[in-house]
Amino acid sequence: MGTKKQDQRLAILRVLHDTDGLLGSGAIADAIRVWGFDISPRTIRLHLHEMEQEGLVIHAKQGRNGGRTITRRGIEELRNSRITERVGFTAARVDSLSWRMKFDLESSSGTIVLNVTTIDAASLPKALEEMAPVFRAHLGMGQYLAVAGPGESLGDFKVPAGKVGIGTVCSVTLNGVLLRKGIPTVSRFGGVLEVANGRPVRFTDVIYYDGTTLDPLEVFIKGGLTSVREAARTGRGRIGASFREVPTEAIHDVEEITQKLDRIGLNGVFLVGRPNQPLLDFPVHHGRTAIIVTGGLNPVAAIEESGIETTSVALSSLLEFDRLVCCENLMHAQPT
Repeated sequence: MGTKKQDQRLAILRVLHDTDGLLGSGAIADAIRVWGFDISPRTIRLHLHEMEQEGLVIHAKQGRNGGRTITRRGIEELRNSRITERVGFTAARVDSLSWRMKFDLESSSGTIVLNVTTIDAASLPKALEEMAPVFRAHLGMGQYLAVAGPGESLGDFKVPAGKVGIGTVCSVTLNGVLLRKGIPTVSRFGGVLEVANGRPVRFTDVIYYDGTTLDPLEVFIKGGLTSVREAARTGRGRIGASFREVPTEAIHDVEEITQKLDRIGLNGVFLVGRPNQPLLDFPVHHGRTAIIVTGGLNPVAAIEESGIETTSVALSSLLEFDRLVCCENLMHAQPT
């Protein structure tokens, strides 16, 4: 099978895997444009017909509507696809969501990029208690989150039965805000950042976005490499963070924008480097300045470290900013 055809098939399977419900060829064509594929509905129908014969998808009905959904065999095909065909998918997702989000800084309205984590519904009160110190220590991406119950949705994500969905602001939101102001951002890598006295010391582990099929912070959290709970309480520990570059000529505008984000509770910039100079021993391209951004999944890391089982989907989807609430307010709203 040709590489181009295989890439298209994998993109179709990925869309079906990430979507709750049935999709027709037109909806699939719209969805995979996010990944850089411009395929006609007719070509998608041909792919779907072949994949249905191979048992990778099935045609089903939902109410009056019909469409395709992925099978268990299709999920396995997606997981076992050649690694070289999936490398860089995270970097593409970062760029796509940065472009698609429409957050207006002046009116504090529009969409932001969301991570979604699911936990057992009964664990929500404890989870909020674990996240609160992380937000207070400014180790998350701003101060806000969203919560949805079983069967409800957070963006494109539908919460499974018996679970609660927790949406945290993804740090890629900063890329989108800067892009809307005409400032391009290069996301280099996500890593585990050691902090002492509340200040960054060094990266102990990193994964480059253009060389991975997974979100780096998801990997580090599940690998037990973070100690966000300790960092939030003592100022010393290991948190998730990302390394970005912005044009040096725009650095003053970047600082003004991050100050505005801080005032509305959306800022996650942890450290700004010097123009054209390495930051924490990592080189910076000529004409750029490095910034370090705290990970949007750091509050989730604290949940996982406390012993609560989590399942996260970083870069999940877009969500209207007015759906978010302050973590402290959510805690006070919980029944005692």
